[in-house]
Amino acid sequence: MEDNISLEKRILSSNEWGLVAMLHEGLLENFKASMDAIKVKDYGKLNTLSNKSRDILTELIVVFRENDQVSTDTRELYLYANELITKGEIKKDIGQFEAAIRVITPLWEGFKSLEEREEPQIVTGLTYGKKDLDEHTKVEGKTFQG
Repeated sequence: MEDNISLEKRILSSNEWGLVAMLHEGLLENFKASMDAIKVKDYGKLNTLSNKSRDILTELIVVFRENDQVSTDTRELYLYANELITKGEIKKDIGQFEAAIRVITPLWEGFKSLEEREEPQIVTGLTYGKKDLDEHTKVEGKTFQG
């Protein structure tokens, strides 16, 4: 419960770049947890984590849906990360998740840097991609983490 409150505060006090950085952070956490799941042979958890990671990647692809070069290149990186985690899940190969971490980490670092350059917008977290604040809590128990 305390983690949900902390996450909610981070969302509410972030700017748009920070929200994108949080999605990348969630991906990195899931990739590391997927590696741990492979080590202990918990393939059900691996499947759940992979699906949650795909949810995040889908959200990021939607965020970068424009036809400019930066958006196109960024989407290609997300599609490549998806390919890596799919291979990692099928082959139970930690190396694929390590490669996905190497792909996503520079993006996360870049968005964190952009976040720090702009002032936080308290309303960003309230409205980013949502019609109202209740949409954050309508599906209880659903998180991007496995």
